[in-house]
Amino acid sequence: MDVLTDTATPPSVSPGTAAGATTRRSVERALLREVLMGAQDNLTNVLAVVLGVAVGAGRADIVALAGLAAGIAEAISMGGVLYTGTQADRDLDAQAARESATVATPDATARPRLTPFKAGAVTFAAGMVAGLVPLVPFIVLPLVPAMAVCIGISIVALFGLGTWTASVTGRSRVRDGIRLVLIAGTAALAAAIVGAILRID
Repeated sequence: MDVLTDTATPPSVSPGTAAGATTRRSVERALLREVLMGAQDNLTNVLAVVLGVAVGAGRADIVALAGLAAGIAEAISMGGVLYTGTQADRDLDAQAARESATVATPDATARPRLTPFKAGAVTFAAGMVAGLVPLVPFIVLPLVPAMAVCIGISIVALFGLGTWTASVTGRSRVRDGIRLVLIAGTAALAAAIVGAILRID
């Protein structure tokens, strides 16, 4: 009497699927520093500016103007910082290679790097998009509702940015999400306190 054994066969992963996942992972690692610095910095910056001005001036139009000016300036500044910083890294690597008597073996685990121009452009774009998150409510809503919506969507955006960062680095998504929210919240609270002390309305 034959005994038939039903052995489960693990699902196969096609080479194309594996290659696609590897490519996506490589792209995320390459963009991580630039996206995180641009988005986190400018969202935090604009959030603090708009809340501080909202408390201190009490006018949505002034808040929108101040937030827009701060957001554009900060995005350009951060893009420039990443451009010059990445170029400096490349120059240091080139100098080290010239001074070394041996040819260094490429590190397969090293984070892929963008060119200086791409690093600056990605940081600028991430900063511009993130800066709109706390700003838009003051363009379309009255002051008090705008403040509530601004805080709510900024928390969601910051937490989402933190969880994405953790998905790339392998850290705890909840912990990294909360960390970004706390950092931005501290800056926003400090700006609101300054606005309350120096009210001009």
